[in-house]
Amino acid sequence: LRGIDANAGDKILDSMLASAASNGDSLLSATVNLMKLEVFVFHQEWKKAIDLVRKAGNVRLVLPSAFGAVRFTFLEALTYLKAAQSSSGWKKRQMKKCAHKTMQLIRRWAKNGNV
Repeated sequence: LRGIDANAGDKILDSMLASAASNGDSLLSATVNLMKLEVFVFHQEWKKAIDLVRKAGNVRLVLPSAFGAVRFTFLEALTYLKAAQSSSGWKKRQMKKCAHKTMQLIRRWAKNGNV
């Protein structure tokens, strides 16, 4: 990724997200949200990542492949755990609860042999 302007890439993803929203293309929207979440987690931008997870909603319903749904779920759990680490009080309990719920989903998938 040498030589690629990060801000230009962010603008491209935002424009793709805007066009997906205007066209009602939920698959493109979910895919772009997955890509943005991967970038935020990679660069450890946890505040932006938690905002994206909350805004994106349940992307697992839209993504057709198991890979995308599992990847988003794993990154979602990681994001909630990091947000709980940096929070305190009721916010910390809320983030832990969301992380636990997401991890239980992954455990169920593993127990059933779906992952």
